[in-house]
Amino acid sequence: MNNNNPLLVLTYHAIDDRSAVISVSPEKFRWQMRQLTALGMKGISLAQAFAHLEQTGCYPPDAAVLTFDDGYLSVLEHALPVMAEHDFSATVFLVTSMMGMNAVQARAAHPDFDRGLLDWDQAETLVRAGLEVGSHTVSHPDLRCVSPCALEQELEQSKTLLEQRLQLRVDALAYPYGHFNAEVLATTSRYYRRACTTRLGRCGRQSDPWQLNRVDTYYLQHPKRFLKLLEGRLEGWLQFRQHLRDLKNLAGRAAPKGPTTKATEARKPERKIDHL
Repeated sequence: MNNNNPLLVLTYHAIDDRSAVISVSPEKFRWQMRQLTALGMKGISLAQAFAHLEQTGCYPPDAAVLTFDDGYLSVLEHALPVMAEHDFSATVFLVTSMMGMNAVQARAAHPDFDRGLLDWDQAETLVRAGLEVGSHTVSHPDLRCVSPCALEQELEQSKTLLEQRLQLRVDALAYPYGHFNAEVLATTSRYYRRACTTRLGRCGRQSDPWQLNRVDTYYLQHPKRFLKLLEGRLEGWLQFRQHLRDLKNLAGRAAPKGPTTKATEARKPERKIDHL
């Protein structure tokens, strides 16, 4: 790889043995990190990638950004020890209103959460280990569906609380479910320097920093596919999968809808229904 290559950003959620689209087993995660090292690549945070871009005009060579959405406890228990072995960093996106909840509490608070979440002390442990912390909003709503006032609160309050509790600067956001629109983008740009979507692909040097592509490791369960991605031989396949997701989203918007509530709308994340 060389300095002109686009940036690969990998998305993880939970590191556990559950058969769910947001799960990667600890064994598979360990194997994936070994493959990065074997290929001479380093796992880094978004902050590290963009610091290099700002200083040199290009992304760091032979690196992949590791991101973890939702802030599950398994990141500390299973991912951090492996990353420490390889001297890797990462960016972890936290939902501030759900910090420290166990699985039962998480399920009661939000229909899409059913695992234990990091508390503030555990998040500080990640920071001390050299990981970056970003915002995943206050309560993990679909930001397109909230009022302008609620949108401001979700973005501003989560950033402020993270900065106050962890004594650091928060520059990055991950859109819940990857959803955004023009209003969400405009508001995000006032509070954050960059934001991650769920659109499949790499980030170019001229990419909109508030619409960063990522590759969800749900698509990389097969070892050969993961290796092809690292070697830059999966781009056409990623474009095809994104096209299928776009078609499915269009079909979903065109289909007749029955009665819904904000709660039922929130149960339609890309991470659960748009992985084809």
